Parts: sequence; structure tokens; C-alpha cells
Amino acid sequence: MRFFKPWVFATFVAGGTCVALLFWYEWSAKALSASEVDNYMAVIEAQIQTPGAKHDLPALRELLENDDGKPVYTVNMYNFNKKASYPKGSSFDGTGEQAYERFSKVMISLMIKRGSHPIYGSTWANSASSRWDRIVIVKYRSRRDLADLFATDDFANASLHKWASLREHDRMLVQATHIPDGRYIILLLSFLSGLVTYLIAKFLPDQAKSRSNRS
Repeated sequence: MRFFKPWVFATFVAGGTCVALLFWYEWSAKALSASEVDNYMAVIEAQIQTPGAKHDLPALRELLENDDGKPVYTVNMYNFNKKASYPKGSSFDGTGEQAYERFSKVMISLMIKRGSHPIYGSTWANSASSRWDRIVIVKYRSRRDLADLFATDDFANASLHKWASLREHDRMLVQATHIPDGRYIILLLSFLSGLVTYLIAKFLPDQAKSRSNRS
């Protein structure tokens, strides 16, 4: 049938993939139940890594118990040690910023798997107006995703680098619908990928036929 040309199929596949990606990114979680909060807290409290994740456990429980399923943002302020403060006997060394980069590499992977990501980061702040070396704002798809990330061994192990890096740290948790997210970028990419797929699939075969006829 003429309708089922390769470029039509390819366009549907590209568009469907982007729609699926958007659905995954905008996935709306159920609010955590009391039993789920207890299960996550039990896993997190049982982590034996040293120095571990250093959670404020009562504050974390309160955050999870008040879950509404909506995205949550963390505003993180960091002041780094000049030399990373690893426990005695550790095989790691370097500056505080180098230690933090080790932590960040693990965090980025864990966040992306859960539809979460940084939306802003600075590597410099004016020392005359701020005591912080770096500010990072992270969007978590939901509090469920945040708790699921905290409950992983990878996060608890990577926290060794985080706490070795920091001289001082502060964090705020906020919810705000006005903070831009990635939905419009994904929609634009969906349109562009479909258009490019259409143009390539439609016009390249015609050009090949034209060259063949001329030869």
C-alpha cells in the first residue's frame, strides 16, 4: 500500500519514541503510602557506609510523609575544602572540588535513570556577596524518585566523596510550577526529529533515482 512507505513508518517511530520519552519525563507518581515511607526509611537507615549519606533522618521522613506526587526541587549551596577530607586510610585524595566531581558523576547517572536532572549549576559565586563556591538546583521527578535514589548503595557509597569535599553545605527543598522543565525542549525535539526523518526518507531516494536516470 502506498501509505506504508518507509519514511511514514520512520516518522511514526521517531514521533512515538519522543512521546514515550515525554510521558516518562512527565510521569506523575502516586504519593508515597505510609508503608512505602517506612520501607524506604528502613533501607536508608540501615546503610552502613562510612561516613554514609549523613541524612537528617527526621526531616527526610517528614518530607516523604508529606508527599503529593509532584516534582520537587533541591537548591544546594556548597563551600568546598581546599583539600578533600577523606577518612584516614582512604585511597582517594585531591581538592574538595575534585572529590565533589567524583560524587557528581555517580549522581548524574542515578538521577537520569529516575527522570531527574540538574536545571542550574554555577562554578563561581562572588566572594563579596556569598560564602558559597557553588550553587546547584536539581529537579527530582517526584519525592518517590528522590527516596529511591537515596536508598541505593551507589548513592551511599558516593557520599564518601561528597562529604570529603565539603567544608559547609546548605540545602532548601522547594516546589514551584514556574521553574522551567524539559517538556518544551522534548516537544521541540520531537517535531524536529520527525521533520528530519521525513525529509531524509522522502528526498534521498528521489535523489538517488535522479542520479541513476542521468547515468
